[in-house]
Amino acid sequence: MLPLTASNIYETHKIADPDRRHDLAYVQSVLSRGFVFRGRHKRLEVEIARLVKAVYGVPAAEPSWQWFLSDIFFEAFAERTDKRLGVEISGRVFAAICSRPSEALYNYLAATPEGIRTASVKNFSAGSEQLRIHIEERRQKHANESQSMRRRIHSALLMINEIDLIIELAVRAGAPWKTVSDIGSAVARRLIEDVPTYYVEREIALRLAAQSRPIEENDFRDMQSFCAVVPYADVIVAENMFVNLALQAKLDRKYQTRLSTTMYDLREVLASD
Repeated sequence: MLPLTASNIYETHKIADPDRRHDLAYVQSVLSRGFVFRGRHKRLEVEIARLVKAVYGVPAAEPSWQWFLSDIFFEAFAERTDKRLGVEISGRVFAAICSRPSEALYNYLAATPEGIRTASVKNFSAGSEQLRIHIEERRQKHANESQSMRRRIHSALLMINEIDLIIELAVRAGAPWKTVSDIGSAVARRLIEDVPTYYVEREIALRLAAQSRPIEENDFRDMQSFCAVVPYADVIVAENMFVNLALQAKLDRKYQTRLSTTMYDLREVLASD
């Protein structure tokens, strides 16, 4: 299986040339069969629930072994029932997508009205620029700290920024948390170390910030993909820089994932299967 991520979908939508966008959309929809890696919110829901179960012994049903995949293309961003999606998907439309996921993905990538496509790209870029400026300011502020100190700072800031979502998902999973103090320092550390999405984000962000070059918008999309894919894929083929960052962080060892910069490595995987 060759599932897509939200970043793959966005970057295809970003292509202005209709013929080129058609070609890429066709290849992606056929090879992926319409499957995508689920969005960050859904992954965190499952990952935090597993941590709550481990900490408190709360009974919780394990999702299916491929729970992190969906053949509903928009679930790369948000689940159908997620209010953040911003629109209600009718049962009829949802059923049509479910019946022909690859075709639905292709139609979305290649046939979205031009005004909607360009507005979406513009909004994403504007949000990315605000985030980039914020990260660059923080990067300069902590430039002289050791890597271990920057790791602690990044973990703390990640907790602060995500605390409302963390408590919401943990309570839903059965954790007796009402405030930050209910979490405790030991469990707070585990929220970063044992929740794959947070761990991958922290480790790659630390190494990205240590580079001499400025942060770019493309970095956010690559980060988004790696957080979704590294803990769950068997093989990842990506550009040199992010593969090297992931290897430096030993993410391949932690999650038993093969990292490569060439598509030809897939031949070995197929041969071994």
